[in-house]
Amino acid sequence: MSSGLEKDLRQELEALRDEMKGLIDVLKGKSKFGKARKLAAKMRSVSPDDPWLTAQLALCTYCDKALLPDRRISEAMEILGDRDISALPVSDADKRGLFRARAEAALSDGAYSEAAEWLARLTDHGPSDGERDAIAHRLFALAGSLTDPDAKKQVLRIFHTLMAEDAGAALAGFQNKVGLGLSGGGFRASLYHLGVLARLAETDVLRRVEVISTVSGGSIVGAMYYLEVRHLLMTKPDAEITREDYIEIVRRVQENFLAGIQSNLRIRAFSDFRENLKMIFSEGYSRSHRIGALYETLLFEKVKDDHPAGKPRHMADLLISPKDGVPDFKPRSSNWRRRAKVPVLLLNTTSLNTGHNWRFTGTYMGEPPGLLAEKEVDKNARYRRVRYPDAPTEALRNYRLGHAVAASASVPGLFEPLPLEGLYPDSVVRLVDGGVHDNQGVAGLMDEKCTIIVCSDASGQMHDQNQPPDTLLSVLARSGSVTMDRVREEQYQELVARLDDRLQGLLFVHMKKDFPVPVRNWVGCPATAAGPDNPLPYGIALGVQKKIAEIRTDLDAFSDVEAYALMASGYLMAEQEAGAVLKRCADTGDVEKWDGYALDAARSSADAGNPVWPFLELAPVMKPSPDSQSQQADLEEQLRVGASMAFRIWQLSKCLRYGSLILAAVALAGIFRLIQAYWCAGLSVTVGGVVLSALVVILPFIVPAAGRWFKRLFITKSARNVARDILIAFVGFFIARIHLSLSDPMFLKHGSLSRLMKKR
Repeated sequence: MSSGLEKDLRQELEALRDEMKGLIDVLKGKSKFGKARKLAAKMRSVSPDDPWLTAQLALCTYCDKALLPDRRISEAMEILGDRDISALPVSDADKRGLFRARAEAALSDGAYSEAAEWLARLTDHGPSDGERDAIAHRLFALAGSLTDPDAKKQVLRIFHTLMAEDAGAALAGFQNKVGLGLSGGGFRASLYHLGVLARLAETDVLRRVEVISTVSGGSIVGAMYYLEVRHLLMTKPDAEITREDYIEIVRRVQENFLAGIQSNLRIRAFSDFRENLKMIFSEGYSRSHRIGALYETLLFEKVKDDHPAGKPRHMADLLISPKDGVPDFKPRSSNWRRRAKVPVLLLNTTSLNTGHNWRFTGTYMGEPPGLLAEKEVDKNARYRRVRYPDAPTEALRNYRLGHAVAASASVPGLFEPLPLEGLYPDSVVRLVDGGVHDNQGVAGLMDEKCTIIVCSDASGQMHDQNQPPDTLLSVLARSGSVTMDRVREEQYQELVARLDDRLQGLLFVHMKKDFPVPVRNWVGCPATAAGPDNPLPYGIALGVQKKIAEIRTDLDAFSDVEAYALMASGYLMAEQEAGAVLKRCADTGDVEKWDGYALDAARSSADAGNPVWPFLELAPVMKPSPDSQSQQADLEEQLRVGASMAFRIWQLSKCLRYGSLILAAVALAGIFRLIQAYWCAGLSVTVGGVVLSALVVILPFIVPAAGRWFKRLFITKSARNVARDILIAFVGFFIARIHLSLSDPMFLKHGSLSRLMKKR
């Protein structure tokens, strides 16, 4: 080979090498450390002595969150060896990353003095605020996990040295982490949560919330609230954000959310004929996907942010970059610098594959990493979480917010599980309602190390049955309710127990709060053990609140009266519980636990003729001694009917009820008259009649064969599902249209607040 050709080849190889190095830097800049690590490993296999490639491979291995923490740290140290980081031909930013890796490796080994030395060298290279915050958070978490007092002191000493004059503020910020849990329970829960959010906005708690963990109906309203907060934080500097901004956000969400759900999402999911056909003939499309799209178009699109109208929202687009935040802002480590915290949204679902909790966040989806350490009893597989850029398919990388919310609210038996295909080898992850695993969302808050927990629980609580049915299905359903009720009680007891050590504060409200517990005496019991029924401390008549607690947990249209009753209930309970928390703290001398929160704040004042919270107009009708008994009687009747899943307007309207009875009587009379007239008439047998009769007889034998044919045609969907969907497409379409055009308008008109308030 000529020297000229060799020179050209060397130049081309050098150019290619420089291009690959540039690509590694680009991938690092986009936080795609996994891909950068693989590319650096391939290049280093050709040039093992290249110090730049060695440094890049070590750094990308340390930063690749797809690897387990112990593995990425140990492998990074093995690659780096005993090389002098300061002498490596890399940028200062890369050197700081390698110093962090050395320090974290020393911390993992318990070599705290060595870790302090590496962090001192890091400080000499001028780390950014974000880098310091990330290290400080790691030190804080480590100190909290240590049981040895001397080791904890050493780690905290390193923390104070690193953060210098910011140490006190950072420590206080890490120690006061507020988490908000919004339970499941359909739109009933969503509306109740809106009342709780209204009071939390007034007390300035919402501005401090760092984690929002939602389930089912809580996910629907929680996602909408999060989008509003995201827009606020990305468009307004922290110093200018006030309590009033959050009050306005909640007021806007209340108005838009109620308008959206009154379009009746559950029925509207079947009202589009083309969409119904798509459910039949598309393997990757179901009612759950359809209602997820409706969440986006009828609810989330009402958020006036920078998102293009009509375009899907993706989970990866939910991350918040605050207007005046540090570059590459990380809420977990840098929120202590802000008065208005940047929250993290956890959308909780349940994996049918393993029975574990599955979470969607703006960063990743999968089972929480804490499960990897819980192996003593639970031997089911762990489906590791994946960051969206690392997902294997385009659909998974751009997973829709509406579909994640639909998975969280995919009530078993009402909606199909949401499938995730191609994410794990030989597996299809199927997700159902998050309430199957944890209906309050508190597990996510504890996993995120929240020290102050606010939980709004509007889940369907089990009620007494004097004579429980003994049919197989009834016993199965009741047994499931017993299990769910037990889990709920256990979680609440755990929260209360944690108040003594790990939790700084707890504000927990639920729909049966302060209800009297009836005591049943046996036949012939000489005395009763039951005490008097005291009035509910939050100012709602017991009969009214009982009916509110029994309202359906559905995704259909809610009237103004139903919605405002739920909102008022949540607001009044949160107001009373906040006062009770303050009193308990005063009694125990722990007032500083809620220092900085206006738990006793006055209610927001209303403009002339324009109340801040319209639902409070209903509060006087809900109290034990209302000004108008007829208004409360009407309210209780609407709430009683609100427990029904169907035919509510027929139960509320005497005209419809009596008219239906008259029509039924006329129809029965006509049938009777027809039978009477032709009682003695003879019947002629035709060939067609014989064929039809034969078809009726052999139909039970034809259906299984047709089912097997359908199953070959539709590999995933069973014949039963296809037959059901065909029925929905051709019949459900017409029923849905009739319901939306006739039944819903009548129901909403009857349940308007103005009609109720006109009664005297």
